[in-house]
Amino acid sequence: MTTLDPEMTGEELSGLREWIQTGELKGQHLEIGTAAGGTLCFLMQQYPSPKVRPKFVVVDTMMYFANQLEVVKQNLANHNLPVDAVDFRVTPSAEALVNASAAGERFDFILVDASHKIRHVMADLRWLRLLNVGGLACFHDYSSNFKGVQWPLDRFLKRNGQFSHQGQAGSLLCIRREAASSRAEVNGGDRIWAYWWALFFQLGASIRKRTNRLKRAKLN
Repeated sequence: MTTLDPEMTGEELSGLREWIQTGELKGQHLEIGTAAGGTLCFLMQQYPSPKVRPKFVVVDTMMYFANQLEVVKQNLANHNLPVDAVDFRVTPSAEALVNASAAGERFDFILVDASHKIRHVMADLRWLRLLNVGGLACFHDYSSNFKGVQWPLDRFLKRNGQFSHQGQAGSLLCIRREAASSRAEVNGGDRIWAYWWALFFQLGASIRKRTNRLKRAKLN
């Protein structure tokens, strides 16, 4: 059953609230992957006055479950939040990035909580090229339980010293852009690295599946 609440723990939401409220973030806010919109509602509620609430952009294919977009909009309405204040971009993340880059868009805040597959996370990290200096980016499920999230982020931070570790609450990691980039933050080598690790993870999952099937067959 789909929950309309944020898919984050209380600790993670507290961290998110603190970073938002102390970040002085006035530019556009972006959420990549919204599920039922619970976290989106939470984020918008951190700006109680429409006069100070920044523009919110949501990128999601809206194929996570049936009628996802309608459910998200109803969730906003249930929280007395204006649906027309959110720019919904129902498209794959990569396509949305191309369009946003071409339009010269910039963001003060980016939340990534979409696919946890290593190739997709590495691809979503390219959105950080559009993060303003001083802006924050948060990534959910950054933990050893989700190597597809943790490993590309660790690689990204190691290779991009212009980003700093702002804090971590539960499995929610927050980083800050400290300076402009002199080169692409995610290059072809990073994408190839993620591709090969994706094959390795896929092979491991296949082996585990076959092993479990054999174990069940022996028990029967």
